[in-house]
Parts: sequence; C-alpha cells; structure tokens
Amino acid sequence: MNKAIIKTIICVTLLGMTVSAQAKLAGKNVVLVHGFRSTDLKNYPNDSSLQSLANSYWSAYWGSRAEAKLYWSSADRISGGIKDKIKAQITTLANNGTCSAGCVIVTHSTGDLVTRYALQNLGAWGISTSKFKVLAVLDFAGAGGGTEMADVAVGVSEGSGWVNSVQKSAVNTFMGFTPEKGKMGVMYDLQPSNARNTATANSSYPRLRFVGTGWEYAGVTKPFIKGMDDSVVPVHSACGAPTNGDYDSCSRSVANNGKIQSVSKAPSSLWYNHYAVLMGEKTNHGGAINNSTGNEFTTVSNNFTKNGITVDFATTTQTKWWSGGKQVRWVDGGSSTSMSNKVYTTLNN
Repeated sequence: MNKAIIKTIICVTLLGMTVSAQAKLAGKNVVLVHGFRSTDLKNYPNDSSLQSLANSYWSAYWGSRAEAKLYWSSADRISGGIKDKIKAQITTLANNGTCSAGCVIVTHSTGDLVTRYALQNLGAWGISTSKFKVLAVLDFAGAGGGTEMADVAVGVSEGSGWVNSVQKSAVNTFMGFTPEKGKMGVMYDLQPSNARNTATANSSYPRLRFVGTGWEYAGVTKPFIKGMDDSVVPVHSACGAPTNGDYDSCSRSVANNGKIQSVSKAPSSLWYNHYAVLMGEKTNHGGAINNSTGNEFTTVSNNFTKNGITVDFATTTQTKWWSGGKQVRWVDGGSSTSMSNKVYTTLNN
C-alpha cells in the first residue's frame, strides 16, 4: 500500500480517537439534555428541527464533549410529548450500549426536571438500568424546583387580573413574544407548585448542582423571582432545595460571592442525593453552559467522589479588600475560564 495512503489512514484514525476521547468525561460517555426554548411554543418544530436545535443549544461548549444529545419540544408537557420523545431516545441508547459502561448526564435549566422525571420512570418504561447506566447528573442552572417566571408567564398568557404592563414587558423580554393562553407547553410544568410535585421520589443518582446568580435580560425578570436567581431560575431550584424559599445561597456557611460567613437565607438541607458544588455570583442563566469568562466561583461541596466522578476543585481562601475582614473562598483560575470549562476540566480526571 502506498505510504502516503497509510499515513492518511493513520492520521484519520488518530483524529477519530481524539474526537472520541474528547466526547467523554472521566472516561465515560456524556449525554446532554437541553432546557426550555420559548420559540418552540410558536414554531412547533418537527423531530428533525428539534435535533438541529439541540445541537445548536449546546454548540458553545458541551456539544463537542458529548456522545449524545437528547431532544424534546418545549411546546409539549413532561408527562406527554416530552416523555414520549425522551423514552424513545433513551431506549435507543440502551439498545446501542451507549451507557452500558456508565454515562454522565449533563442538563441545563428545564433539562434538570425532564431528566428527573425520566430517571424515575426508567423501570416503568421497561428500560434496564444496566443497559442505561447513569453514574451522575451534572445540573447547570437546574430548574427542578421550577421558577416563578413560569407563574408570571402563564398569568400573562391567561390575562389574569393581577397582571400588569411591567410583568408583560418582562415576559416579552424573556420569551421574545407575548405568550398565548393554552399554548404554554412545559411552562406549566415549570410553575414551582407543579415542578415540586413532579417525580418526587428520592434520587438514586447523584445530582451535582452548578448555580449562578448573575444578570441577564437587563435584569427585568429578577423582581418576579423569589430570592437570588440567575435571571431565570431561582437559587431554591438551582441548588436543589426541598422548599421554594427566599434564598440567597445554597449554603448557610458561604455566600454566593465566596465570602465565608453565616447566611441566614439559605436552605438547611437539599433534596436527597443532591449536592450544590459551585456558585457563581456573576454567572447568569446562559453563562452556565457557554464560554463566558471573568466570573469567580466558590465551592459549596468539594473533595468527594460519587460513582467514579471525583469533585476536587482547587481553591484559595483569603481576605479581599471588599470582604470586611472575612475570608473569601474562590476556585483557582475561575475568572479566566467559563463555569462549564472549569467543571469539565476538573471532573475529567
């Protein structure tokens, strides 16, 4: 065989090995579950479009690091059309052996709630947990506890008496249009009273939480969300708190900016098998999964291992000029990288 051809084959093979190696975390395949897309409520995309939209959703960072991307429509309900699409895709992954050696699921926003529902129904769906073996779930800006913005958006769509022009403007800025009555899809499931009554059994899978409290949408959504938030999802949801309290932090011993102090407005516990890992004071909802830099992160839970996934962020604790003499704990190199990249490079060991 011609030497040039042999060299080409070797290079292509090595390139394929490199791409495959990058599409893993801690040596395990990664499965992505995207979040809410308001445009689905107007466009009703078909399966082909949903797949393309899922690819675009994760293109900034995680797309090249995943083996599979599950897709679903925000125009559907979790127990309806979303269930049907997710069940079919997980069945395919199980039959293909994609997760037989263990997978890590990465979610964003509503993907948290969609994944919780799916994982608690695997048995009912006839899907073997040995064929679809999940080691851990990484939840970025997780909306498992819902968001008050869903209440406001549904109210606006229904023209409720308490709705005013400020609320309508906030919803329009968030969604990109004024929603219509009866056409809110998964937004109904995201109302905190509904989200917190969906798939409520204890999680069999470690849920590692990555939380932001930054600004997006010019801050117009923040007045309507309980406690601190990332402009879409409140801390009570993103942390995995069992109640939708008016919280400022995931922890009673460290503030969202890393200052080590007593925090009264924080949950006393999280849902079973949920672990708040990072908080980013300036990380907004979209920034949790894109390449945004310049933000510091602090650790809540650190230096532990779950199912072979080791969480070991290097941190530095010191006083800052603004900290009033209190110690501040920040992840080393946090401001020079994105939250997702810091998580990936740290856990990919």
